[in-house]
Amino acid sequence: MSRSPVCFRFSAFADEIDPSFDVQLSSLKELGISLLELRGVDGKSFVSLNDEDVREVGRKLRESGIGLSALGSPIGKIRTDDDFDAHLKLLDRVMDIGEMLDCQRIRMFSFYPPKDRPERDPSFESAVFERMERMLEKSEKRGFVLCHENEKDIYGESIASEKRLLEEFGGRLKAVLDPGNFAFCRMDARPAYAKLKEYVEYMHLKDADENGDIVVPGEGKACLKEILKDVADDPERKGSTVILTVEPHLMDFAGLSALAAEGAEIRHKRTFRTQKEAFETAFKALVPMAEAAGRILP
Repeated sequence: MSRSPVCFRFSAFADEIDPSFDVQLSSLKELGISLLELRGVDGKSFVSLNDEDVREVGRKLRESGIGLSALGSPIGKIRTDDDFDAHLKLLDRVMDIGEMLDCQRIRMFSFYPPKDRPERDPSFESAVFERMERMLEKSEKRGFVLCHENEKDIYGESIASEKRLLEEFGGRLKAVLDPGNFAFCRMDARPAYAKLKEYVEYMHLKDADENGDIVVPGEGKACLKEILKDVADDPERKGSTVILTVEPHLMDFAGLSALAAEGAEIRHKRTFRTQKEAFETAFKALVPMAEAAGRILP
């Protein structure tokens, strides 16, 4: 008897819809998206919220019936010669917030090289691995799962370096697979799932064209339709649910500039009247791709 098909469940970086957390939640309900990857709340990063603010976020999530799929943290988005002890304190705060909101999955990154030594060398890799080990030890003690996103200019920006990083930690570190970021870096995204599949915890969905310009999902080089089919055809995934976080980056939003490396430019191919229109356009393009590959859960 054949095993059950892969199911997909959509989540969202809803700060790309609107800065207002209330509008984010009401918009997700309109779209039928029942999960949120927490990042921006009322124009601020969630990491800057105080305990009272966090409790209010939890209350609004419960009342809206929206769950958290992950904490979209900025952890690991510093240089290896920046103050790492201060960064570990930030990780502690992220985990405090996670415990308050009952969310143990943390999206994070693998560091930029030192400003005075931009070339990749063994000392940069060693610094990344040493810092990652310390963060894993800290997070594991509190029951959190660190999920690394491939991102432009960090250690794990390519499929090869991402695989090297994940293999170093033998499954302790998970992957957030973002094919659109490979396309944004003008790299071939097509082999990504096949090479990284044993580590993939969930996915982010955006797209970019051959020039690295952000485009509507399906109009670029991220091979989203093909990669979703790869996920659905993976016998190890049969019967499982894979979370797909919509993160289209189709127009500027509060906090977008902080997501790119210093001096990096994010270019958009199309213009939209509102952030909500841009997000809905991306989501409506992604739904048939997911439906063609597997089954969508509400």
